[in-house]
Amino acid sequence: MACLILYFAAPFVLFPFPAANATSAQLLASVSQYQTYYLLAAWLQGTGSLLTVVFILGLVYLAKAWTRFSGWITMLAAVIVVSLSLSEGNYFLDAVQAISNGHPDAALTSFDLSFVFLHSFFIAPSLLLPLAFVLRPSSLLPKYLWKWALGIGIIFESIGLPGLFISQISLVVIVVLIVQEIWIITAAATLALRVPQEHSQVFSKMEKAN
Repeated sequence: MACLILYFAAPFVLFPFPAANATSAQLLASVSQYQTYYLLAAWLQGTGSLLTVVFILGLVYLAKAWTRFSGWITMLAAVIVVSLSLSEGNYFLDAVQAISNGHPDAALTSFDLSFVFLHSFFIAPSLLLPLAFVLRPSSLLPKYLWKWALGIGIIFESIGLPGLFISQISLVVIVVLIVQEIWIITAAATLALRVPQEHSQVFSKMEKAN
């Protein structure tokens, strides 16, 4: 989860990301200077998305929702998110590879396609929206977390269609995705603290029974 937060913040804290209308010469200069960071961004994108989805699927499993409709929709959204993330990361890798091979025009094409995947996330399903309905009837996490997840999911879906036509909404989506990762970190920390407590309660009941 922290990997994705760093990935979203990379253009602001790691290296200056070229503009969407950057020329092949500008991209060549950027990739040549920050090649390591481009490769790191691709790794953070793929690894962070995979670990996030593993955690989400873990919540579906622990909530015993794999047979419920909300659980199936969450799993479907997870597959789509990982597929989009890996595809987007491939274009970062291809941009670096093309520059290394002396093909700046090919690198520019891959760079342009990476912006296409940003728009693809606008029409992709939200992970947290169906997950909220997975967690709602469960006592796995506190109630405020499923309500928080529901709010994030609704916002993400509501800005999807306008985001295809208004470029400024792209920044809003990045903020929403960062908040989503904060939710996941909060949920993971809460779950990690609750599991030992539940185990200790079970052991104390067993001792009283004996």
